[in-house]
Amino acid sequence: MTAVERKRLVEARKQSSTFWRVVHWLGSLQLALVLLSTIAIACAVATIAESEFSTKIAQVYIYKAPWFLVWLAVLCINLFAVTMTRWPWEKKHAGFIVTHYGIITLLIGAIIGIQTGFEGNVTLHKDKGPVRKITVNRSIIQVESPNDSALYVMPFDASTSRPSEKRPRVFEVPQTNLQILADGFSDNLIKEEKLVPSESGSPGVMLRFTSPRMGQTLEMPMVLDAKEPQERDFFGLARVVFQSELPPPKQAGGVETQMVFGKFAPVVSGEFKASGIRVVLGADGKKISIAAPDAATVTYLRSEVMKSPIPFGESLVTVDEYWPDFEMVGGRPTTKSDQPNNPAALVRIQNAKASEGDLKPALFAVPSKDGIRYQFQRGGGTYAEGNAKVGDTISTGWADWQVEILSFYPKAAMRSTMQPGPPLPKGEIGVPGFRAKLISPENNGSETRWVASGDITSLTDGKNVVRIGYGLELRPTPFAMRLLNFEVPRYEGTETPSNFIATIEFKEDGTGFTKTGTARMNHPASFPGTLFANFTGINYKFSQAEWNPRDLGETTLQVLYDPGWLLKWVGSLAICIGITVMFYFKPKPKVL
Repeated sequence: MTAVERKRLVEARKQSSTFWRVVHWLGSLQLALVLLSTIAIACAVATIAESEFSTKIAQVYIYKAPWFLVWLAVLCINLFAVTMTRWPWEKKHAGFIVTHYGIITLLIGAIIGIQTGFEGNVTLHKDKGPVRKITVNRSIIQVESPNDSALYVMPFDASTSRPSEKRPRVFEVPQTNLQILADGFSDNLIKEEKLVPSESGSPGVMLRFTSPRMGQTLEMPMVLDAKEPQERDFFGLARVVFQSELPPPKQAGGVETQMVFGKFAPVVSGEFKASGIRVVLGADGKKISIAAPDAATVTYLRSEVMKSPIPFGESLVTVDEYWPDFEMVGGRPTTKSDQPNNPAALVRIQNAKASEGDLKPALFAVPSKDGIRYQFQRGGGTYAEGNAKVGDTISTGWADWQVEILSFYPKAAMRSTMQPGPPLPKGEIGVPGFRAKLISPENNGSETRWVASGDITSLTDGKNVVRIGYGLELRPTPFAMRLLNFEVPRYEGTETPSNFIATIEFKEDGTGFTKTGTARMNHPASFPGTLFANFTGINYKFSQAEWNPRDLGETTLQVLYDPGWLLKWVGSLAICIGITVMFYFKPKPKVL
């Protein structure tokens, strides 16, 4: 059919048939340009939003927004209508038809993946039982109705909707006439524990630890427990114990601690400085040297002596902790990365006769009439004790840390609240949450509380109590996952991981079908992992995401489930075939 004849055919059927008029309008170039330009602009805006804000913002407002999915569906209709405008098809249309149907198939696969697929993560520990839920990147709230005690799940992402007093969000509490009003947002909620007087409680004390050198402050409220001592960990460096009686004084064995740096001078504290022992950490953190004025210097590979006491003269030297890229976050030592940019190690030097028993420094406190009686221990022995009233400050002997008695109540209770913290620097992630209150027809002025991600908070209007939880959705799986083993092999002679190998056992519910999979770097494990599941995309893929250097029995895996996988690959292949046919298999022109 010549071009002239086809043009006449098109005009004739457009005039005689409403169906063909609609088909040609839906397949028009003008509509295609509007659709494609809108999608291009939306993708550009999403790219900017992803770089300036977060991937979640781009997904909520563009990629996974209902309007964007409708736009893609209209584009599919446009592409299909374009192929229909070429009817009746001829041999020369083959590449054009295959390419357009490939694009349609690809878009349908993408829509299915967006709507029914998900990406999440799961943390497994080989010393714990099987896990049957995956944490997906979808925020929800769970509301417990006071009428039937049932949990109702509602999708809500405070970080993207950001409720405010001018633009609040209202949620109905099912089976009641109550409402939850969200009218504030914070991306950095901090838990505050306060000590308050109580009519029926136990003695309580509020301690405040300060370190001028580090510029750190830590408040620690403690309430006496009649059953067992209340013990708090002090950054992993010491213990703080609040109990009814002080332990009997003991003879100190002598302990010294050194925070040694690969690139800075060490920080030394303790009762054993007379040892004269100097510990030096290599600039790359790989080696550690021990020296004394009257002894030869000895050098070890740090990785080989971690946590193992090293005999040195009449002392024992132990490397307790190591941070390759040391920094202080929230008053706690941590590492920014696995690279040796600022290596640091915590070293304990103790008298050999004090090698047994609990050698970690400790503060023991007991209530007294108007304050506390205290005792400091180190190396299994007592090195300081006394009485302190409210307002007194005591030197701990832990570097330059001091402790002040802020308040004391003979009868006290602990109250925990969440409050917005200071703004976070760009790139840092805090604990997000929203401010909420319970509204009832009888009372609109109930107390507002901050609901943090991962917490359960009780809201009350003085008469009714509603429990609300906020956080990422836990999606159940039709199978159980259990970590059998986790290995982190290293490059020879270094601390750099060469691979991450997680061996996982999968057990299907109902049938009991069991399979073992191995997730390696760039080689995910899958379940069910059959040929049909892999081919269709109805398959769960597990890839290594995070690991805990301090606990090799734990690993976090990224989970990907994409039922639209097959359609996307078929569509991509059809596009390639269609373009190849159009450009390399053109029909030869007829010779007249």
